[in-house]
Amino acid sequence: MSSEATAHPIKTVAQELGQRIRKARNEKDLTIQALADMVGIEYTQMSRIELGKINTSVLQVCRISRALDISMSSLLKDLELNVSLKQIEDCRSEM
Repeated sequence: MSSEATAHPIKTVAQELGQRIRKARNEKDLTIQALADMVGIEYTQMSRIELGKINTSVLQVCRISRALDISMSSLLKDLELNVSLKQIEDCRSEM
């Protein structure tokens, strides 16, 4: 395995989205609990979204982006560029 691959581990779409949500939440100085309350979901679900352990719905992404006062497009922009080609192919095959 090349050092480049080691430096940038392959992430799933859910993991990349979760990292973006966590970054935006931290920039707003919010706790996971505060964001979960704003979105209307349980703390554990918000935590699992940020960790990329679950895929979340477009509606939840919309609610999260509104709570963070950012656009959905900023969370989703170029998302596929940061995930493996296999993830993208898996996504295409489900269509």
